[in-house]
Amino acid sequence: MDNIVRFFSKKRSWSNYKDGILDYYLEPYLVKVSKLQRPILIVDCFAGPGKFGDGSLGSPLIISNRLAEISKRNIQVHGYFIESNNILYEQLEKNTSVLNIKKTVRNGCFRNYIDEIAYLAKTHTVFVYLDPIKPSDLLFDDLKAVYDNLRSGQSVETLINLMSRNFLRGIWGNIKKFALNKTILNNHPLVIDFNNIAGGPYWQHIVTDHTITQKDQIDLFAKEYTELLHRWFNWTIHYPVREKYSYQFPKYHLVFGSRSPDAVDLMNRSMVNARRKFVAANYVEGMLFPNQPEKEVVKPIDVERKILEVARKIGKTTWKMLRIYSTIDDPCMYTDSEFNHAIKKSIRKGILKSSCPGTKIENDAYVWVSDKT
Repeated sequence: MDNIVRFFSKKRSWSNYKDGILDYYLEPYLVKVSKLQRPILIVDCFAGPGKFGDGSLGSPLIISNRLAEISKRNIQVHGYFIESNNILYEQLEKNTSVLNIKKTVRNGCFRNYIDEIAYLAKTHTVFVYLDPIKPSDLLFDDLKAVYDNLRSGQSVETLINLMSRNFLRGIWGNIKKFALNKTILNNHPLVIDFNNIAGGPYWQHIVTDHTITQKDQIDLFAKEYTELLHRWFNWTIHYPVREKYSYQFPKYHLVFGSRSPDAVDLMNRSMVNARRKFVAANYVEGMLFPNQPEKEVVKPIDVERKILEVARKIGKTTWKMLRIYSTIDDPCMYTDSEFNHAIKKSIRKGILKSSCPGTKIENDAYVWVSDKT
Protein backbone atom coordinates (compact mmCIF):
# COMPACT_ATOMS: atom_id res chain seq x y z
CA MET A 1 0.00 0.00 0.00
CA ASP A 2 1.58 3.31 -1.02
CA ASN A 3 1.71 6.49 1.06
CA ILE A 4 -1.14 8.15 -0.82
CA VAL A 5 -3.50 5.25 -0.09
CA ARG A 6 -2.36 5.15 3.56
CA PHE A 7 -3.10 8.86 3.91
CA PHE A 8 -6.81 8.13 3.47
CA SER A 9 -6.93 5.55 6.26
CA LYS A 10 -7.89 8.25 8.75
CA LYS A 11 -9.03 11.84 8.39
CA ARG A 12 -6.55 14.29 9.92
CA SER A 13 -7.39 17.52 11.73
CA TRP A 14 -6.25 19.72 8.85
CA SER A 15 -8.42 17.77 6.42
CA ASN A 16 -11.40 18.36 8.68
CA TYR A 17 -10.49 22.05 8.70
CA LYS A 18 -10.40 22.52 4.93
CA ASP A 19 -13.35 20.21 4.23
CA GLY A 20 -15.34 22.13 6.85
CA ILE A 21 -14.69 25.35 4.93
CA LEU A 22 -15.67 23.70 1.64
CA ASP A 23 -18.88 22.28 3.09
CA TYR A 24 -19.88 25.50 4.87
CA TYR A 25 -19.30 27.57 1.72
CA LEU A 26 -21.13 25.32 -0.72
CA GLU A 27 -24.53 25.69 0.95
CA PRO A 28 -24.93 29.49 0.44
CA TYR A 29 -22.93 29.39 -2.81
CA LEU A 30 -25.29 26.87 -4.41
CA VAL A 31 -28.36 28.80 -3.29
CA LYS A 32 -26.92 32.00 -4.79
CA VAL A 33 -25.76 30.59 -8.15
CA SER A 34 -28.96 28.57 -8.59
CA LYS A 35 -30.62 31.93 -9.33
CA LEU A 36 -28.55 32.15 -12.52
CA GLN A 37 -30.80 29.44 -13.95
CA ARG A 38 -27.90 27.45 -15.36
CA PRO A 39 -26.73 23.90 -14.60
CA ILE A 40 -24.17 23.77 -11.77
CA LEU A 41 -20.92 21.84 -12.16
CA ILE A 42 -18.55 21.17 -9.26
CA VAL A 43 -15.19 19.66 -10.20
CA ASP A 44 -12.90 17.90 -7.71
CA CYS A 45 -9.57 17.41 -9.47
CA PHE A 46 -7.89 15.38 -6.69
CA ALA A 47 -10.91 13.49 -5.42
CA GLY A 48 -9.36 10.65 -3.45
CA PRO A 49 -11.57 7.68 -2.49
CA GLY A 50 -14.59 9.77 -1.45
CA LYS A 51 -14.50 8.36 2.05
CA PHE A 52 -11.73 7.82 4.61
CA GLY A 53 -10.98 4.50 6.23
CA ASP A 54 -12.50 5.74 9.51
CA GLY A 55 -15.79 6.47 7.74
CA SER A 56 -15.30 10.25 7.49
CA LEU A 57 -16.57 11.81 4.29
CA GLY A 58 -14.07 13.09 1.75
CA SER A 59 -14.61 16.05 -0.56
CA PRO A 60 -16.48 14.14 -3.33
CA LEU A 61 -19.23 13.02 -0.94
CA ILE A 62 -19.33 16.41 0.80
CA ILE A 63 -19.81 18.02 -2.61
CA SER A 64 -22.37 15.42 -3.67
CA ASN A 65 -24.47 15.90 -0.55
CA ARG A 66 -24.66 19.64 -1.17
CA LEU A 67 -25.50 19.11 -4.84
CA ALA A 68 -28.23 16.65 -3.89
CA GLU A 69 -29.79 19.25 -1.57
CA ILE A 70 -29.95 21.99 -4.19
CA SER A 71 -31.18 19.57 -6.87
CA LYS A 72 -34.41 19.22 -4.87
CA ARG A 73 -35.22 22.73 -6.12
CA ASN A 74 -35.26 21.41 -9.70
CA ILE A 75 -31.76 22.73 -10.35
CA GLN A 76 -29.60 20.70 -12.73
CA VAL A 77 -26.37 19.63 -11.01
CA HIS A 78 -23.29 17.68 -12.02
CA GLY A 79 -20.48 16.34 -9.84
CA TYR A 80 -17.22 15.73 -11.70
CA PHE A 81 -14.62 13.73 -9.76
CA ILE A 82 -11.09 12.85 -10.89
CA GLU A 83 -8.59 10.53 -9.21
CA SER A 84 -5.25 9.41 -10.64
CA ASN A 85 -4.40 6.61 -8.19
CA ASN A 86 -5.94 3.36 -9.44
CA ILE A 87 -6.69 1.94 -5.98
CA LEU A 88 -8.31 5.16 -4.81
CA TYR A 89 -10.21 5.45 -8.08
CA GLU A 90 -11.80 2.03 -7.54
CA GLN A 91 -12.87 3.12 -4.06
CA LEU A 92 -14.17 6.41 -5.45
CA GLU A 93 -16.31 4.61 -8.02
CA LYS A 94 -17.73 2.38 -5.30
CA ASN A 95 -18.38 5.22 -2.84
CA THR A 96 -20.09 7.40 -5.45
CA SER A 97 -22.11 4.62 -7.07
CA VAL A 98 -25.08 5.21 -4.76
CA LEU A 99 -25.35 8.92 -5.53
CA ASN A 100 -28.61 10.02 -7.10
CA ILE A 101 -27.16 13.06 -8.86
CA LYS A 102 -25.55 13.35 -12.26
CA LYS A 103 -21.89 12.52 -11.86
CA THR A 104 -18.75 11.85 -13.85
CA VAL A 105 -15.95 9.80 -12.27
CA ARG A 106 -12.63 9.82 -14.14
CA ASN A 107 -9.40 7.89 -13.65
CA GLY A 108 -6.13 9.60 -14.50
CA CYS A 109 -4.45 12.98 -14.29
CA PHE A 110 -6.94 15.86 -14.20
CA ARG A 111 -5.00 17.58 -16.99
CA ASN A 112 -6.37 14.94 -19.37
CA TYR A 113 -9.88 16.27 -18.77
CA ILE A 114 -9.31 20.03 -18.80
CA ASP A 115 -10.72 20.43 -22.33
CA GLU A 116 -13.91 18.63 -21.35
CA ILE A 117 -14.29 20.74 -18.19
CA ALA A 118 -13.60 23.94 -20.15
CA TYR A 119 -16.29 22.95 -22.64
CA LEU A 120 -18.81 22.33 -19.84
CA ALA A 121 -17.91 25.72 -18.34
CA LYS A 122 -19.45 27.40 -21.38
CA THR A 123 -22.91 26.22 -20.34
CA HIS A 124 -22.55 25.61 -16.59
CA THR A 125 -21.82 27.59 -13.45
CA VAL A 126 -18.51 26.06 -12.32
CA PHE A 127 -16.76 25.61 -8.98
CA VAL A 128 -13.33 23.94 -9.11
CA TYR A 129 -11.79 22.38 -6.00
CA LEU A 130 -8.05 21.66 -6.14
CA ASP A 131 -6.47 19.70 -3.29
CA PRO A 132 -3.18 18.22 -4.56
CA ILE A 133 -1.00 15.76 -2.69
CA LYS A 134 2.26 17.56 -3.50
CA PRO A 135 3.13 21.00 -4.97
CA SER A 136 4.17 19.67 -8.39
CA ASP A 137 0.73 18.09 -8.86
CA LEU A 138 -0.70 21.52 -9.72
CA LEU A 139 0.89 24.03 -12.09
CA PHE A 140 -0.41 27.58 -11.98
CA ASP A 141 -1.70 27.57 -15.57
CA ASP A 142 -3.23 24.08 -15.48
CA LEU A 143 -6.79 25.45 -15.27
CA LYS A 144 -6.23 28.32 -17.71
CA ALA A 145 -8.65 26.93 -20.31
CA VAL A 146 -11.37 26.72 -17.64
CA TYR A 147 -10.65 30.10 -16.04
CA ASP A 148 -10.55 31.80 -19.45
CA ASN A 149 -14.32 31.31 -19.64
CA LEU A 150 -14.62 34.20 -17.20
CA ARG A 151 -13.67 36.53 -20.04
CA SER A 152 -16.84 35.60 -21.88
CA GLY A 153 -19.00 36.26 -18.83
CA GLN A 154 -19.27 32.71 -17.47
CA SER A 155 -19.30 31.99 -13.74
CA VAL A 156 -16.21 30.15 -12.48
CA GLU A 157 -14.83 29.98 -8.93
CA THR A 158 -11.89 28.11 -7.51
CA LEU A 159 -10.73 26.95 -4.09
CA ILE A 160 -7.10 25.81 -4.00
CA ASN A 161 -5.20 24.01 -1.30
CA LEU A 162 -1.90 25.79 -1.93
CA MET A 163 0.94 23.72 -0.52
CA SER A 164 2.90 26.84 0.31
CA ARG A 165 5.13 25.35 3.00
CA ASN A 166 6.10 22.27 0.99
CA PHE A 167 6.76 24.43 -2.07
CA LEU A 168 9.21 26.61 -0.14
CA ARG A 169 10.75 23.59 1.58
CA GLY A 170 11.51 22.16 -1.85
CA ILE A 171 13.30 25.37 -2.77
CA TRP A 172 15.20 25.67 0.52
CA GLY A 173 16.41 22.08 0.22
CA ASN A 174 17.62 22.46 -3.37
CA ILE A 175 18.68 26.09 -3.66
CA LYS A 176 22.40 25.29 -3.74
CA LYS A 177 21.79 23.37 -6.96
CA PHE A 178 20.49 26.40 -8.86
CA ALA A 179 21.81 29.49 -7.07
CA LEU A 180 25.29 30.90 -7.61
CA ASN A 181 26.39 33.75 -5.32
CA LYS A 182 22.74 34.39 -4.41
CA THR A 183 21.85 34.61 -8.12
CA ILE A 184 19.21 32.20 -9.41
CA LEU A 185 20.13 30.30 -12.58
CA ASN A 186 16.90 30.80 -14.53
CA ASN A 187 17.63 28.13 -17.13
CA HIS A 188 18.08 25.41 -14.51
CA PRO A 189 15.40 22.67 -14.84
CA LEU A 190 14.43 22.96 -11.17
CA VAL A 191 13.93 26.71 -11.50
CA ILE A 192 11.73 26.19 -14.55
CA ASP A 193 9.68 23.65 -12.58
CA PHE A 194 9.28 26.01 -9.62
CA ASN A 195 8.28 28.85 -11.96
CA ASN A 196 5.58 26.68 -13.52
CA ILE A 197 4.14 25.72 -10.14
CA ALA A 198 4.17 29.30 -8.86
CA GLY A 199 3.07 30.98 -12.07
CA GLY A 200 6.24 33.01 -12.46
CA PRO A 201 9.66 33.81 -10.96
CA TYR A 202 8.39 36.08 -8.16
CA TRP A 203 9.33 33.44 -5.55
CA GLN A 204 12.98 34.11 -6.32
CA HIS A 205 13.06 37.54 -4.68
CA ILE A 206 11.36 36.02 -1.62
CA VAL A 207 13.82 33.15 -1.03
CA THR A 208 16.94 35.23 -1.74
CA ASP A 209 15.96 37.94 0.76
CA HIS A 210 17.59 36.66 3.96
CA THR A 211 16.01 39.41 6.04
CA ILE A 212 12.67 37.56 5.69
CA THR A 213 12.03 34.70 8.10
CA GLN A 214 10.96 31.34 6.71
CA LYS A 215 7.47 31.81 8.16
CA ASP A 216 7.14 35.19 6.45
CA GLN A 217 8.52 33.75 3.21
CA ILE A 218 5.71 31.19 3.21
CA ASP A 219 3.07 33.85 3.89
CA LEU A 220 4.52 36.22 1.28
CA PHE A 221 4.60 33.47 -1.35
CA ALA A 222 0.93 32.67 -0.66
CA LYS A 223 0.03 36.36 -0.88
CA GLU A 224 1.76 36.85 -4.24
CA TYR A 225 0.33 33.59 -5.63
CA THR A 226 -3.14 34.76 -4.65
CA GLU A 227 -2.63 38.17 -6.24
CA LEU A 228 -1.48 36.50 -9.46
CA LEU A 229 -4.93 34.87 -9.72
CA HIS A 230 -6.25 38.35 -10.53
CA ARG A 231 -5.26 37.42 -14.06
CA TRP A 232 -8.70 35.77 -14.10
CA PHE A 233 -10.53 36.56 -10.87
CA ASN A 234 -11.61 40.00 -9.71
CA TRP A 235 -11.66 38.95 -6.08
CA THR A 236 -9.24 36.70 -4.19
CA ILE A 237 -8.47 35.89 -0.58
CA HIS A 238 -6.14 33.42 1.12
CA TYR A 239 -5.77 32.05 4.61
CA PRO A 240 -3.16 29.84 6.36
CA VAL A 241 -4.34 26.57 7.91
CA ARG A 242 -2.25 25.08 10.72
CA GLU A 243 -2.23 21.55 12.04
CA LYS A 244 -2.16 22.99 15.58
CA TYR A 245 -2.73 26.58 16.63
CA SER A 246 0.65 26.82 18.32
CA TYR A 247 2.58 25.71 15.22
CA GLN A 248 4.66 28.43 13.60
CA PHE A 249 4.35 27.18 10.01
CA PRO A 250 1.03 26.61 8.26
CA LYS A 251 0.22 23.22 6.82
CA TYR A 252 -0.93 25.03 3.68
CA HIS A 253 -2.90 28.08 2.53
CA LEU A 254 -6.42 27.97 1.19
CA VAL A 255 -6.69 30.29 -1.81
CA PHE A 256 -10.03 31.40 -3.23
CA GLY A 257 -10.89 33.21 -6.45
CA SER A 258 -14.18 34.56 -7.80
CA ARG A 259 -15.50 37.27 -10.09
CA SER A 260 -18.14 38.19 -7.49
CA PRO A 261 -17.51 40.37 -4.42
CA ASP A 262 -20.45 38.63 -2.73
CA ALA A 263 -18.42 35.41 -2.84
CA VAL A 264 -15.76 37.08 -0.67
CA ASP A 265 -18.38 37.58 2.06
CA LEU A 266 -19.45 33.95 1.82
CA MET A 267 -15.98 32.41 1.71
CA ASN A 268 -14.69 34.65 4.49
CA ARG A 269 -17.68 33.67 6.62
CA SER A 270 -16.80 30.01 6.00
CA MET A 271 -13.16 30.57 6.95
CA VAL A 272 -14.05 32.54 10.10
CA ASN A 273 -16.45 29.79 11.15
CA ALA A 274 -13.71 27.15 10.70
CA ARG A 275 -11.11 29.28 12.48
CA ARG A 276 -13.32 29.87 15.51
CA LYS A 277 -14.20 26.18 15.76
CA PHE A 278 -10.47 25.39 15.57
CA VAL A 279 -9.66 27.89 18.33
CA ALA A 280 -12.55 26.65 20.48
CA ALA A 281 -11.36 23.05 20.19
CA ASN A 282 -7.89 24.09 21.36
CA TYR A 283 -8.69 26.66 24.03
CA VAL A 284 -12.36 26.71 25.01
CA GLU A 285 -14.09 23.33 24.88
CA GLY A 286 -13.61 21.31 28.07
CA MET A 287 -11.99 24.28 29.84
CA LEU A 288 -13.30 25.76 33.07
CA PHE A 289 -12.41 29.20 31.72
CA PRO A 290 -11.73 30.06 28.06
CA ASN A 291 -8.05 30.82 27.53
CA GLN A 292 -7.85 31.56 23.81
CA PRO A 293 -5.10 33.93 22.61
CA GLU A 294 -5.99 37.60 22.95
CA LYS A 295 -6.16 38.17 19.20
CA GLU A 296 -8.87 35.50 18.91
CA VAL A 297 -11.22 37.47 21.16
CA VAL A 298 -13.45 39.57 18.91
CA LYS A 299 -13.64 43.14 20.21
CA PRO A 300 -16.07 45.50 18.46
CA ILE A 301 -13.65 48.42 18.82
CA ASP A 302 -11.01 46.47 16.85
CA VAL A 303 -13.48 45.89 14.02
CA GLU A 304 -14.31 49.61 13.99
CA ARG A 305 -10.61 50.46 13.81
CA LYS A 306 -10.17 48.11 10.83
CA ILE A 307 -13.12 49.75 9.06
CA LEU A 308 -11.68 53.23 9.66
CA GLU A 309 -8.20 52.14 8.53
CA VAL A 310 -9.53 50.76 5.25
CA ALA A 311 -11.90 53.70 4.70
CA ARG A 312 -8.93 56.04 4.92
CA LYS A 313 -7.03 53.96 2.36
CA ILE A 314 -9.72 53.69 -0.30
CA GLY A 315 -11.72 56.89 0.15
CA LYS A 316 -15.42 57.32 -0.56
CA THR A 317 -17.05 54.04 -1.50
CA THR A 318 -20.21 52.05 -0.96
CA TRP A 319 -21.03 50.33 2.32
CA LYS A 320 -20.70 46.95 0.60
CA MET A 321 -17.31 47.66 -0.91
CA LEU A 322 -15.95 49.03 2.37
CA ARG A 323 -16.93 45.72 3.96
CA ILE A 324 -15.39 43.70 1.11
CA TYR A 325 -12.10 45.62 1.10
CA SER A 326 -11.90 45.37 4.89
CA THR A 327 -12.33 41.61 4.58
CA ILE A 328 -9.57 41.35 1.97
CA ASP A 329 -7.28 43.52 4.08
CA ASP A 330 -7.61 41.12 7.03
CA PRO A 331 -9.27 37.89 5.86
CA CYS A 332 -10.71 35.29 8.19
CA MET A 333 -10.78 37.57 11.24
CA TYR A 334 -14.26 39.10 11.22
CA THR A 335 -17.55 38.14 9.59
CA ASP A 336 -19.55 40.32 7.23
CA SER A 337 -22.09 40.73 10.04
CA GLU A 338 -19.40 42.07 12.39
CA PHE A 339 -18.16 44.48 9.72
CA ASN A 340 -21.73 45.66 9.08
CA HIS A 341 -22.24 46.33 12.77
CA ALA A 342 -18.97 48.28 12.91
CA ILE A 343 -19.96 50.41 9.90
CA LYS A 344 -23.37 51.20 11.43
CA LYS A 345 -21.79 52.13 14.73
CA SER A 346 -19.12 54.28 13.04
CA ILE A 347 -21.80 56.19 11.12
CA ARG A 348 -23.82 56.82 14.28
CA LYS A 349 -20.66 57.96 16.14
CA GLY A 350 -19.86 60.40 13.32
CA ILE A 351 -16.56 58.67 12.56
CA LEU A 352 -17.88 57.84 9.10
CA LYS A 353 -20.14 60.04 7.03
CA SER A 354 -22.79 58.37 4.90
CA SER A 355 -25.69 58.92 2.53
CA CYS A 356 -27.72 56.77 4.95
CA PRO A 357 -28.45 57.20 8.69
CA GLY A 358 -26.71 53.97 9.70
CA THR A 359 -29.76 52.44 11.33
CA LYS A 360 -29.78 49.46 8.97
CA ILE A 361 -27.52 47.80 6.39
CA GLU A 362 -27.63 49.67 3.08
CA ASN A 363 -25.12 48.08 0.73
CA ASP A 364 -25.41 50.76 -1.95
CA ALA A 365 -25.17 53.73 0.40
CA TYR A 366 -21.95 55.74 0.17
CA VAL A 367 -19.64 56.04 3.16
CA TRP A 368 -16.49 58.08 3.76
CA VAL A 369 -14.29 59.24 6.61
CA SER A 370 -15.55 62.28 8.50
CA ASP A 371 -13.42 65.42 8.24
CA LYS A 372 -13.40 65.53 12.02
CA THR A 373 -11.84 62.07 12.37
